[in-house]
Amino acid sequence: MSARTDRLPPFADYVLMPLINLAMALLISGVVVVFMGESPWEAMLTMLDGALGRGEGIGYTLFYATSFIFTGLSVAVAITAACSTSARRGRPMSAVSARRWWRWRWTACCPGI
Repeated sequence: MSARTDRLPPFADYVLMPLINLAMALLISGVVVVFMGESPWEAMLTMLDGALGRGEGIGYTLFYATSFIFTGLSVAVAITAACSTSARRGRPMSAVSARRWWRWRWTACCPGI
């Protein structure tokens, strides 16, 4: 009898779930735009033209997206390093505990190595 795993396959985790999330976001925002009395297709084309259609729009998009990207990266690094206040109760991780944590993560991920 094999052990049951509750994990999704990597394809579903990295490709299928983001596509489903994007489709749901487009569907819900399209319904909101329809309730406002506008065309969802025209609204999407206007947003794309404003964000990526001109050099000025691309500059504004990159300027405002940069802070979101780096914020997301910093949160991901903090969670991965187990340094967030909710995970470690505000205590900084020492070098010894970080080494033990990484060794545990490595052996949990790749048990035969």
